[in-house]
Amino acid sequence: MGVLRDMFTALKGGANEVGEAIVDANAIRILEQEIRDAETAIASAKQSLTRMKSSEIKLKREVATIDADVADYEQKAVKALNAGEEALATEVAERIAELESERGEKAGEQATLDAEVQKIHAMIKARERTIAKNKRELDKVRTVQELQRATESVSKNFAATGSSGHRVSKALERVKAKQQGWQDRMEAGEWLEHQEAGDDLDAKLRAKGLGDSANTGASDVLARLKARQAG
Repeated sequence: MGVLRDMFTALKGGANEVGEAIVDANAIRILEQEIRDAETAIASAKQSLTRMKSSEIKLKREVATIDADVADYEQKAVKALNAGEEALATEVAERIAELESERGEKAGEQATLDAEVQKIHAMIKARERTIAKNKRELDKVRTVQELQRATESVSKNFAATGSSGHRVSKALERVKAKQQGWQDRMEAGEWLEHQEAGDDLDAKLRAKGLGDSANTGASDVLARLKARQAG
């Protein structure tokens, strides 16, 4: 029996661990749903609170109306007494007593409802502050989770092969070498174009008898030698 009990305890503990793992893996989703549920509940509570406040306002207005009626009947009762209408004044007084009794009931109900409205409103505000705090916490958790995913992705990519970073570096060096080779070929082509253009220009100058200074000097020397022989 002891062994069976120990096995059951171990299985129960394992189930708890699995349950906790599931909750941990879906913590953000669970918190998001809880926030949505809380916001829905608060929206519903606000609607109920609005109806309660409407009833409280109505009672307050009715109390004010009764107060106005009582004041009016009091003036009439005084007039009846001044006119010697004792019986009529008594009837008015009875009406005033009924109104005051009704006013007391409505005023008590209005005061109770007002207190409930204030209490519920304070609860809603507190709950809204809690939700706002949970949203901020959720944003922080999301940010950290995204950062962890990015870090893990980079780590896995570089850990997939031990030379990932080295291979990337070599590939970049090859690309740079190709780019430098292309630039060198471009410079060589420009040099050749300039050389060819210069040769053409020299040929044109020679054809017009406008050669370089070295050729001109040789002609002068030959002319001078011929002049000496002739003399």
